[in-house]
Amino acid sequence: MAETLMRILEVDEARRTILRRAPWAEQPIPEALRASIHRIFGEELTPEQAVARVLDDVRRRGDEAVRAWTARIDGVALEAIAVPPSEWEAAAARVDPELLQALRLAAERIEAFHRRQPVGSWVDLGPEGVMGQWVRPIEAVGCYVPGGTAPLPSSLLMAATRAG
Repeated sequence: MAETLMRILEVDEARRTILRRAPWAEQPIPEALRASIHRIFGEELTPEQAVARVLDDVRRRGDEAVRAWTARIDGVALEAIAVPPSEWEAAAARVDPELLQALRLAAERIEAFHRRQPVGSWVDLGPEGVMGQWVRPIEAVGCYVPGGTAPLPSSLLMAATRAG
């Protein structure tokens, strides 16, 4: 079956079609997600409430909370949170070389993009108050990359590729 391509040439038409979306907060929560939240937390929560509980716990208890939530949500008991280089190397050896090259190219392009972003610190002491940003290097970070039924390498690349 051939796909139909929708051509939108006018702003008004775009507003009536592709730009007509309900705000995120008004989107219905799928039943599977509701059931999953109930299974994990033992009560009815919105996705925002569930995420807030996990984040609050991780802020309070750190790595201990990360291990506990990983076991509770994913059913995996982590011995360590950091993945040793030997495991990265062994995993890379199992990936098709063509796919590995494509992933490396994607990472290089993401890095090049971020290197071009302005990252300077600045402060503005205006009549409205103080605003600005301080850019500081950090030693280590962690990121969660969902595995689920359709793991996306792009999620890892976008979350973990640094600017240089």
